[in-house]
Amino acid sequence: MALITSQQITNYYKQFGDVEVSFNKEVIRATGLQTRNNLVKCKGAYWPCFVYSTSMKQAKIVASVKEDFHKKLQESNSLLTLQFAFIIQDKHDPLILHLSAKFNGISRYGEEKSGLSLLTVTYTQRPPDDLISILGRLLQSNLNSQKRKEERVLITDDVVRKMGLKSKNVVVAIDNVPRKAILRDMSFGGAKLIIAGMQQNPSSKAIIMKIDVADTDDSFKLIGTMVRIEPIANRPEIASVAVQYDEKLIPIEYKIFFNDFLSRRKPKANAV
Repeated sequence: MALITSQQITNYYKQFGDVEVSFNKEVIRATGLQTRNNLVKCKGAYWPCFVYSTSMKQAKIVASVKEDFHKKLQESNSLLTLQFAFIIQDKHDPLILHLSAKFNGISRYGEEKSGLSLLTVTYTQRPPDDLISILGRLLQSNLNSQKRKEERVLITDDVVRKMGLKSKNVVVAIDNVPRKAILRDMSFGGAKLIIAGMQQNPSSKAIIMKIDVADTDDSFKLIGTMVRIEPIANRPEIASVAVQYDEKLIPIEYKIFFNDFLSRRKPKANAV
């Protein structure tokens, strides 16, 4: 997880406190939420659950609860605790968070025979900084991927190191043929590549690019279209290729990764 300052935590809470995050498969993967080890606890009893959605102020939880749950709620004056578990990169043990909450309501979830219920709760205090950080990074990256979509970062050796890329050398696939390329610049919405032996008018303009992250096995698969191919003066063997990603297929992890770098670096004029 990226290093987040206390000021950033405060800003996340102010800016995104009421924004609800739904945990579909992509968000679960991007945040590291475990699909097990999440619990609803009340008066010494607990019920396994999965997180349907949460903001920094309230949550919706799916669980199989019966009369014993409602009995415990009466005893606790509708107060309960949620346990969320997240997998954190490079950490052996999961991050376990406990959130104090007040029960607001319940409704059936799915078919009646499933026995599942959707519980709505409100947090009784500000959640742990770790949860604010996880949600804040996700929400800020989604916001900035639109607001700062065209902001380009020139890929130098120094940027490769600071961003956490394995290399500016990448592999792309054009017409299902792997090619070596060099990253010239990157943005939320696209990239510029230097590719050898590139024809001015390839039979297909579809391109798949794989970017590797340093010191991990992680990589980003970015699917896009070549929107411009330009020769490079006095270098007939190579060409500059501008790529626009398919917006619907940009991984959330890539948005978070790129946004983390933009948040860390000092403000300066955009690279052209």
